[in-house]
Amino acid sequence: MLYFIAVFMFLGGFFFISIGRMSMDNVKNIRELLEDDKNRQEAKGNLQIIEIRRSRYDFECDAKLIFINHNGKTFTYNERFFASNSKAIFLREYENTGEIPVTVIYDKRLPSKHFIKELKPLEVNENSKVGYTVIGILFMLLGIFIVAVNFKV
Repeated sequence: MLYFIAVFMFLGGFFFISIGRMSMDNVKNIRELLEDDKNRQEAKGNLQIIEIRRSRYDFECDAKLIFINHNGKTFTYNERFFASNSKAIFLREYENTGEIPVTVIYDKRLPSKHFIKELKPLEVNENSKVGYTVIGILFMLLGIFIVAVNFKV
């Protein structure tokens, strides 16, 4: 039974480290966009909150992002935001207001590669990559500790 728990802890640690790795990839993509002065554009847009679902420990928001690029073309994207990849407090403040004015940073060659400045995705993902990795390592160490204690008994 203890080995089953140890394997479960080890797999849980691997899962958390994988989530931290995905956050690291998000940070890399956002930094690449911010460092690309040639193709990076900034535009004013609106975010329409469609639905907010929340529980005690979870937050999820469906929204529609509308912005106009540098050529005057309008882009509309349906977005889903989670507490783990955005500043959810920003979205909660505007829950019943309709449209929220936002600043969109996007790649002018590929406008689908964009993010909303006010949600601070770089800051959130940098914190997540560290937090999830540390939690994963602790889970793995706990699994190893369970096995080591079982051998000594």
